[in-house]
Amino acid sequence: MERILKIFDDYRVCEFEGNQPLRVVDTQGKVQLLIKALQFTLADSFMIEQVDSIPRGEVIPPRSSSRKINREGINLIKAFEGVELQAYLDAVGVPTIGYGHTKDVFLGMKITRAEAEELLRQDIEEFEIAVEDAVQVEINENQFSALVSFCFNLGAGSLFQSTLLKLLNAEKLEKASQEFPRWNKAGGQPLLGLTRRRMAERALFLGRPWQPFLEYELLHLTQPKIQSEYVRYIQNGLQKAGFDVQANGIFDRETDTAIKELQRQKGFVPDGLIGPITVTALGL
Repeated sequence: MERILKIFDDYRVCEFEGNQPLRVVDTQGKVQLLIKALQFTLADSFMIEQVDSIPRGEVIPPRSSSRKINREGINLIKAFEGVELQAYLDAVGVPTIGYGHTKDVFLGMKITRAEAEELLRQDIEEFEIAVEDAVQVEINENQFSALVSFCFNLGAGSLFQSTLLKLLNAEKLEKASQEFPRWNKAGGQPLLGLTRRRMAERALFLGRPWQPFLEYELLHLTQPKIQSEYVRYIQNGLQKAGFDVQANGIFDRETDTAIKELQRQKGFVPDGLIGPITVTALGL
């Protein structure tokens, strides 16, 4: 059924599905609140209405999502966002505090960790609603939570327009999961921090451990050799794929050889570089 926005002359923005009101946002005449309302809608069209063209009683207040992000999803967001208990200016000069919270924040503002947790809970709720609205098929709590994290970082509009969502709603879950790593760019350039987060969200979506991607790096044979728990994680994946390597946490010659052979088998360039595509091919 078609969704449409009705913008009233008292500054309310209401979203309808057919004749059923879904939500209302009071923008208070502020451009930023209007932009936010537009970012969180799945409507394709809008119309301007007079405030008395629909009785107020027919418009429902803002709703809560019937589904909530799980603990693993919250932990993932916290791990990648980090927390600041004193307000600071973010990369584009916006006063920010807690886990990336920006509403009503001013420089000099301080909060407790408990207050940061509550602000995070409030911020997450609108993305829970967005995911619940966008996804038209049954998904489990890990899949739901991974998508909430995705939206929290990139905005709901990114999910709404994504191939990831199209594949998911077509019930092509594995192909949908492979879309996460594609959203790792800023200004057209891949960023390691975004790659880590997308791979972690993909792992959560698939019900796999996401914590190894906190230390994700582009691995290859170097001198001195790279040694880390993430290397061990990759080696465990190689063992499961049938390769004879030791899970010693050291990126050694045997690991390099196994990676290149895996890449040949998958039709990739056998460069020995472990990036998102190779990790995905390992089923991690």
